[in-house]
Amino acid sequence: MPASAETYTCPVCGYPGLDSPPSRDGLAFWDICPSCGTEFGNDDANRTHEQLREAWIAKGMPWWSTSPRDPPPEGWNPAAQLIAAGF
Repeated sequence: MPASAETYTCPVCGYPGLDSPPSRDGLAFWDICPSCGTEFGNDDANRTHEQLREAWIAKGMPWWSTSPRDPPPEGWNPAAQLIAAGF
């Protein structure tokens, strides 16, 4: 992702590096958060962001993406990410 690209925060886990907003005007973008794995428009169709967050925390807050394009940021700390996002 270019340094000048605008990023968005995941409403589930607080990851601040989403390339597009999870939704706009109520319409999902169908993107997947590399941190928690939430697919917006699918996973959050029947569960709230809070419920998805609780499920991710219960799993131990693992980095979801296995793609070499989406490795966890250096020094990534999921607990600090949640706190920084205000959760």
